[in-house]
Amino acid sequence: MVDIRRIDPLSEDGRSLFARLSQEQIDRYGRDGGRRLESLAGEDVFFVAAYLDGAPMGCGAVVPFEGETGEISRLYVDPAARRKGLGRAVMAGLEDHARRRYGRLILETGTEQPESVALYESCGFRPIPCWGESADNPRSRCYEKVLSPDSEAPAPR
Repeated sequence: MVDIRRIDPLSEDGRSLFARLSQEQIDRYGRDGGRRLESLAGEDVFFVAAYLDGAPMGCGAVVPFEGETGEISRLYVDPAARRKGLGRAVMAGLEDHARRRYGRLILETGTEQPESVALYESCGFRPIPCWGESADNPRSRCYEKVLSPDSEAPAPR
């Protein structure tokens, strides 16, 4: 059974998930260029963990970007739990929260994460030009999704 819970990213489960996510980034890209864990511990950040049969197996966050825009950050599902709907469940939880606060979500992913690209596109995210440090990175892919209060988050499968 999948359970999505808001947790403190600095908790034991948060640290464990973040360490696995960072290692996967290093394995795929040779470095972990994402946000530091401590930056996700702010009051204005919504960080969730996905539990599968009681074990923490995925995570993700919504971070304020600017104005009415939030950024999906550090979405991760442990390889042992992939293809079980955790990524979609995390996205649904993040979007449900974001819909109450933001009119738009953005995210950045990479060319070495085709499964992430497929998830985001299936959840209604559309490609946009990258920004910031990702703007000139040929391995970056950026996306957005315009939210409305009556739009639905992606349904878990």
